[in-house]
Amino acid sequence: MIHTCHAHGCKQAVPARMFVCRAHWHALPKKFQNAIWKEYRAGQEIDKKPTYRYLAVQQLAVMKLAFKPHDEDAARICAGYLESAIRWQQRAIEAGQGDPLVGLVPSERQA
Repeated sequence: MIHTCHAHGCKQAVPARMFVCRAHWHALPKKFQNAIWKEYRAGQEIDKKPTYRYLAVQQLAVMKLAFKPHDEDAARICAGYLESAIRWQQRAIEAGQGDPLVGLVPSERQA
């Protein structure tokens, strides 16, 4: 199975088990790469049942890839991905799965 890279606007075809194309993967900070691998469940691309935790991390990673300083269009795009990440984060927390975004976004204690 093949799908399109999940990075915003990218049309690169990648194997279904891969989150993004090689160029976008290498553009993603290591802590996001690690979080994607941590939350990935083998076979989720086949049964189409990723966890809430994976979806939260995935949406935040797409936001990270789309971010461009001083770019209003990019900010609008990022806002949508951030809102989605927060919705999945809340679902994970409500389901008793814990907070998947710990270490990826500043907490109140870190601010």
